[in-house]
Amino acid sequence: MYSNVDLHCHTTASDGVLSPVQLLERAKSKGVDLLAITDHDTVAGVRHLLSTVEDPGLMLVVGIELSCLWGNQEIHVVGLGFSLAESGVNECLMQQHSSRWKRCERIAEKVAQRLPGITAEHVLAGAVSLARSAQISAGSDFLLGPDELQIGRPHFADWLIREGKVAHREAAFKKYLGNKHIGNARSHWPHLTTVVDWIRAWKGIPVLAHPGKYRLTGVKLQALAEDFAHAGGLALEVVGCLQPWGERDKLVELCEKYHFAASLGSDFHGPWSERVELGRLKPIPEGCQPVWELFDDRYLAIAS
Repeated sequence: MYSNVDLHCHTTASDGVLSPVQLLERAKSKGVDLLAITDHDTVAGVRHLLSTVEDPGLMLVVGIELSCLWGNQEIHVVGLGFSLAESGVNECLMQQHSSRWKRCERIAEKVAQRLPGITAEHVLAGAVSLARSAQISAGSDFLLGPDELQIGRPHFADWLIREGKVAHREAAFKKYLGNKHIGNARSHWPHLTTVVDWIRAWKGIPVLAHPGKYRLTGVKLQALAEDFAHAGGLALEVVGCLQPWGERDKLVELCEKYHFAASLGSDFHGPWSERVELGRLKPIPEGCQPVWELFDDRYLAIAS
């Protein structure tokens, strides 16, 4: 039905570097025919496209990537194929925005504690400024207000680079922004079951995002998959970019064991590497049910 699918990518609505329109155009240029924009804890980007672009030129699916907790582990759940008009969407996302802001304040405090003479307010203001600059650099067609910006660790990393504290993002995460440094900044997120309930209430498809990136043992990954299934999760992100050998096969086994559909996504944030790019994903493995077979045609019609 679809020949080139990407159901996980980001715009300047969160921590991507392309505006929603720029990302849409890039996806089309790479041959993508089914696309979901899944910004972190916001639908501002896809909402902008649906309200301003008369003909997307591909099948555009409403999506989001929600942050949550499983035990003390931060987990991301992608929601796909829901309607922005569904009751409760705005209320839940306001709650998520508040949680993200509290988390950012905590991260700023943690970073400032390790930088003599610099306050948490200064660190946070720097991250906000860079998020705003990223939107402006991408063009004037999509600019969010100060209260709508979604600030994440990449913005703090870019501030540390700008201030000369580190040379690159990898160093920023290793020295300042890794989980062992930010500690209980994760505690502001809702539980895994809560965000799955949200997505199901919106009549969307909850997808466990990039399961291999959580660096869990095989036993813990299976426990996560089992808890996700019990919570009402419906799909795993089986295909992604830069997957190590054997990971996809393990995820296929989990799909079979817990009756998940299979999704795929590049987790594209910007045109930095051809290895993480729109339109370059391998197909869904044989024997797996593609997640788009679960989509509700009524909501696809809204986004087409």
